[in-house]
Amino acid sequence: MTKRVLFQIHWFLGITAGLVLALMGVTGASMSFEDEINKALSPRLYAPGVPAGPDLSPDRLIARLQADNPGYYVSRLDWETARVRSHGVRLTAVEGRSRRQGQVDRATGRWLGEPAGAGFFQMADDLHRWLALPGGSNGIGRQITGISALSLIFFALSGLYLRWPRRALDWRAWLVLDLRKTGRNLWRNLHVVVGTWVLLFYLLSAFTGLWWSYDWYRRGVTYALTGKARGEEGARAKKSGIAPRPAIDPAWAAFRRETGDSYAWVRITQPAPAQPMKTINFEARRGDARHLRQTDRFSYDPRTAALKTRDLYDRRPLGKIITQSMFELHRGAFFGLPGRIVMLMTSLTMPLFTVTGFLLYLSRRRRKREAKALEADTLPAGEAGDLLIAYASQTGTAEIRARNAAQALGRGGVRARVIAVGKLTPELLAAAQRVLFVVSTYGDGEPPDMARGFTARMMRGAAPDLRHLHYGVLALGDREYADFCGYGRAVDAWLAGAGAQPLFPMVAMGHDDAEAEAAWAAALHGLGAGEAMRGQAALPFEEWTLVAREALNPDSPAQTAYHLRFEPPAGGAMDWAAGDIVEVRPRNAPEDVEVLLGAQVADGELMERAALSREQLMDVMLPPEDVPRPLPVREYSAASIPADGTLDLVVRQVRHADGRLGIGSGWLTAHLPVGSTAKLRVRPNPGFRVAGDERAPMILIGNGTGIAGLRAHLRAAAHDGSKGHWLLFGERSRAHERFFDAELSGWLADGTLARLDRCYSRDADCGRYVQDLLAEAGEAVAEWIDAGATILVCGSLEGMAQGVHAALVRALGEERMDRLAEEGRYRRDIY
Repeated sequence: MTKRVLFQIHWFLGITAGLVLALMGVTGASMSFEDEINKALSPRLYAPGVPAGPDLSPDRLIARLQADNPGYYVSRLDWETARVRSHGVRLTAVEGRSRRQGQVDRATGRWLGEPAGAGFFQMADDLHRWLALPGGSNGIGRQITGISALSLIFFALSGLYLRWPRRALDWRAWLVLDLRKTGRNLWRNLHVVVGTWVLLFYLLSAFTGLWWSYDWYRRGVTYALTGKARGEEGARAKKSGIAPRPAIDPAWAAFRRETGDSYAWVRITQPAPAQPMKTINFEARRGDARHLRQTDRFSYDPRTAALKTRDLYDRRPLGKIITQSMFELHRGAFFGLPGRIVMLMTSLTMPLFTVTGFLLYLSRRRRKREAKALEADTLPAGEAGDLLIAYASQTGTAEIRARNAAQALGRGGVRARVIAVGKLTPELLAAAQRVLFVVSTYGDGEPPDMARGFTARMMRGAAPDLRHLHYGVLALGDREYADFCGYGRAVDAWLAGAGAQPLFPMVAMGHDDAEAEAAWAAALHGLGAGEAMRGQAALPFEEWTLVAREALNPDSPAQTAYHLRFEPPAGGAMDWAAGDIVEVRPRNAPEDVEVLLGAQVADGELMERAALSREQLMDVMLPPEDVPRPLPVREYSAASIPADGTLDLVVRQVRHADGRLGIGSGWLTAHLPVGSTAKLRVRPNPGFRVAGDERAPMILIGNGTGIAGLRAHLRAAAHDGSKGHWLLFGERSRAHERFFDAELSGWLADGTLARLDRCYSRDADCGRYVQDLLAEAGEAVAEWIDAGATILVCGSLEGMAQGVHAALVRALGEERMDRLAEEGRYRRDIY
């Protein structure tokens, strides 16, 4: 919860204060080398050469300037010891806030003018300090920049907490920038890694910047560092009239006698004419000073020219040095030229965080819209429309087809409402005139989880009277199962038995079924559909690069399971959610192709019947038929999230009786070299997704390679800062199959997992399956469900899924399990 709240505040401030901070960063960077830039733009102004006559004394020079500039007084005179250089001077208006700053001839007192960049730097300063808004330092702009400085402190500290890596002691996790990433992952990588690089410098900028934003802050810091209170600037009472000015020259002569030419620069300051000059102050800096505030200070009695105080920089307490050098700390000059360069570079990166923050925010909004679009009805829930489309989906395919159909019908002027089968009621069916059912079959003739309640309520009781209803069924299934499209056939038979009239014969569709695709398209056209898609159709396969493959149980007597990591093609999207499915187009083992090619050479008839090239033989069933069939697509649960930077799979090798590896597992775990590419695409699986923004506690249950889908959900929870989940997981042996043990232990330690239960079926001291863990924890499961938890099951259909479901039914009851499935709180990805 804490992490989620911090994240919400972080991005909210980012899209409000981010623009101000970007402006402050750029303007601050532009002023980092203001003096050097001015001197480069106006070299003759600062170094006009050695004058012909002697230098004017401070009193004479000040008198000349004030005589030539009526209404102004010299508030600051910067005396340069080197005679080739001119003096700097600030003229301040006696009334009002006007001032002029430039250079003056040291021998004549003649005003030489302002540097060429003065106007630009004055504008940059006004923008940096108060956004150039009316009121200046007393206006609203100063408050806005102050709040932005406070926001920067929050960004730095909350960002550090939010990005804290799982391996906190691994410097690469903190500091290495991976430019191979693309899209949202690249933006996040830039945001968090560069943010770590500059974190300390931003904190320094923010804490020192507050010095000029809030008087209370200045007083508090001064007291904390020096033990002395400092009054607010301007608190001294102003007097009317002009106070008598003592001569500066006697004190100047005493200062020069004492110090000679040991100082390269001396500043002489004067208060406003209405304020008395109680001491004559000189602030002196040596030529080798590290920064502008590394000065010694001398105070003289204006009547006697006697030295009153000598305040040497090297003898000051650190706290006093800091309070007197706040500006130099703010711009990095306190640490010399390297500090200024680093602060310049870090200031220039400020817009990077604004830009990447906005891109991440817009990407997040887009993903939310896409998720809502996938779930939204074509018509509002209260409108029946011309036609009702009910879907029953386990892995998302039926839902996508239902929504595509609704879009196509809408293009033809037919209003369609899309709902899940579980939401169908007798009243809705009684009110409808036409209904399309788009239903998948799960396993061997079973309904998808979301249709279990509907099946129990509507299809297994007394048949309703549906003689008024016209219907159509698109049944989706897998021809590898004996009961192909079994649930679709059951729905079709139930509707016919209730008296409903078919709009068209049931369409039974398998994978890559062109004939069924044409029949479905014709059926929709017959209902008035136009051509349209919602952008939810399957994406094309792309070439993803295998960058790592690691055996998870290398010494196990069981078949080896591998953790594979893929990176997208250049410019490819990294856009999926925990729970989604990865489809892989496998290829044949190269040695099998070589064997077949050898057989073709020996058998002219075979070669003539299906003469395919070596490359073509890699992608078809062997031996090829007259019409070669492409290898079937294999599906795996995504084991990572986009923020990880790679698309991860967990694949266990499958071996046939003759020792040959399975097509999909063999290609991925043995035949595909690391560094090579494979054709992949990610398919949304709404039936196994959970809402990330309001993530309820999850009870994650699985076995074997089912850890893949569960791991993705846990990584998403950890990334979102969601805590308090429960994992129950089963495998063969503790010695070999502790998959992702370090990650699970880390999540248990940081609270992502509130509970972790594991069992090992082949270990003598355990000998249990994951369904046995559930049976023992039935009361706890019920308590978690009462508290709003969602159950996620991932793993094998045979044995595990059936046993887990039976254990859950014993703990919660059949009716409640059906209700949880309809509500989306019981989700399964089983195979």
